[in-house]
Amino acid sequence: MESSDLHGFSPDILDRVDALVELIQKHRRFLLTTHRDPDGDGLGAEAALAAGLQQLGKTVVVLNDEATPAQYEFLDREGLFQRYQPSRHRELVTTSEVAVLLDAGRLERMGAPGRGLAKFKGRTVVLDHHPGGGWADIEVVEPEACSTTELVYLLLGRLGLEVTASMANALLTGVLVDTDGFRNLNATPRAHRLAARLIELGADAQRVREAVFASWPLARFRLQADFFRSLHTGHRGRLVWGVVSRQALKRWRQTPAAVEGFVEYSLAVRGAELSVLFLEEAEGVVRVSFRSRGEVRVDGLARDFGGGGHQKAAGARVEGPLPAVRRRVLTEVAKLLGPTGS
Repeated sequence: MESSDLHGFSPDILDRVDALVELIQKHRRFLLTTHRDPDGDGLGAEAALAAGLQQLGKTVVVLNDEATPAQYEFLDREGLFQRYQPSRHRELVTTSEVAVLLDAGRLERMGAPGRGLAKFKGRTVVLDHHPGGGWADIEVVEPEACSTTELVYLLLGRLGLEVTASMANALLTGVLVDTDGFRNLNATPRAHRLAARLIELGADAQRVREAVFASWPLARFRLQADFFRSLHTGHRGRLVWGVVSRQALKRWRQTPAAVEGFVEYSLAVRGAELSVLFLEEAEGVVRVSFRSRGEVRVDGLARDFGGGGHQKAAGARVEGPLPAVRRRVLTEVAKLLGPTGS
């Protein structure tokens, strides 16, 4: 890869990637995983890194908390992705030499694989573009990256590997998902250059765009309609918030992964500076997603509830009944936006 591909990465990040290169060269058996409710960035990072490790003759297993969402099945032509089952996969975990967590920095974000790795005795790695971490031996965490797949691309280059067309598809998937089709603030010039380079390497941009943005089942749009009907505004239109309940998920037979993008849609309301999505994932567990624009920052708000993220995109999982969580969060949102009224 060209040296210009590395433009903008700090010496510290490059040193961490080089330490990871050395680790990869010394070991043979790798386990890859990503966060609960896997999205195109986590799955794309897994697919591209797995292919790169296989080029090096490594043994790779990919274990996730859930089955691969239908629109991302094209990333796994070889059938490498598996849904983690303790009784079936315990030996695969214990015999792996290196565990790599992609697009997340903490075990609690991994679901069942995280519990399986709680006592892992091998080397641990995090590749992520969200602030935080603290779990792994080697952590390549760069919030300035547009996606985790951007960091995987950097790693593949430092390893001197060929990026095939299928790998380019996987890497581009992460870029498109996490920039929301280049509509988010992380759609930097470097992100655009990376996308162009991946297309030059054989990525099918139209196919990837259709998979990411135009392959949802009709029931998902019914769920989205329910969410839109739930929208409320406050603070003179600066705040927009809505709810996806467990009942709605059950009614339309959708998983929590189906709400991908909902919170961004609500931020498109004219005058909105902050949008909040309350997703009732399970009884007593609510995923709260924050998005903002303008001068409003939401990373601190998410941390107040035990989560994290970027300045303009963050979230947390909060324990408690949905009405109580909603009241707590909106109280803190009101403090952030100031006493402007509703």
